[in-house]
Amino acid sequence: MLKVGVQSAGWYSKNDPMGSFQYIKECGFESIDFNIDHYLSTGKLVKEGVYPSFFDQSVEEILAFFTPLKEASEATGVEIGQMHAPFPVWFKDLDEVNDYIFMALDKCFAVAEYLNCPAIVVHPVNRSTKEKEWDTNLMIYRRLIPVIRKYKGVKICLENIFSRRPGRIIEGRLANVADACRMIDILNEEAGGDYFGFCLDVGHANLTNRNIKEYVKELGHRLTILHIHDNSGHEDLHMIPYSYLATPSSHVCDWNGFVEGLKEIGYPGVIAFETFRIFSAYPKAVHTQVLKLISGIGHYWAECIDDPNWPAAK
Repeated sequence: MLKVGVQSAGWYSKNDPMGSFQYIKECGFESIDFNIDHYLSTGKLVKEGVYPSFFDQSVEEILAFFTPLKEASEATGVEIGQMHAPFPVWFKDLDEVNDYIFMALDKCFAVAEYLNCPAIVVHPVNRSTKEKEWDTNLMIYRRLIPVIRKYKGVKICLENIFSRRPGRIIEGRLANVADACRMIDILNEEAGGDYFGFCLDVGHANLTNRNIKEYVKELGHRLTILHIHDNSGHEDLHMIPYSYLATPSSHVCDWNGFVEGLKEIGYPGVIAFETFRIFSAYPKAVHTQVLKLISGIGHYWAECIDDPNWPAAK
């Protein structure tokens, strides 16, 4: 049966990895999406220039820092199922900043290998035109090929992202399934192996009115990890699935279709939630109950996927 995971943001304490992992296991989770992006603000790099950061340390020092995290994972059996790299990873005409970010990314991959983490999300970047967006992202991911080949058992995952204009949500070039599949296939051929995959952000797909079942099926074997959350169809809210009902002015996620899609393609990964806004939406006194609700939804879906009689014949 598929494992159920959640992001580390909101409950993980770097001062108490063991207690944090014991807590999240008690909440029903078996895997985490570790937010290593919290250790570097690339936006601050743009505003202030290259500044002293966590990633100025040697690889050995960084791995030593994360040893308690590794020990907590091994002791509790809660795996690090994915990591979220710092983002954005590239800025126009800022070569020094970009070089620094890529140095940090290399060390993120070293951490992933050390933690037995199989995938890192590296966001595509937005550009002013779809053509520039394709060319820039292809350049970025090609630059990472020597890095990903250096570390064993770690895959780079592209993600469907979006940008905003006044009154509009604009789908990123690599949120188009055909374009994403094409880029992944190009990169894997150039890298000489299965080094690139896709992270499907379900909430982002809902914002751009995608048919989620067909999205999953078109990605097929390229679908490596998930970011599952719900929204109103208008804002990127990162809330619990089933939080919103359809209205004349909003698009609601087809959760049954999503799970059917995972079942049809034989999705082998983790049912991973990215519902960090619950920590600001709900009182602290009920955070544990809310986390247990989220894991309960995940385990229900895992049971549906395992059940040969689900869904019932229509």
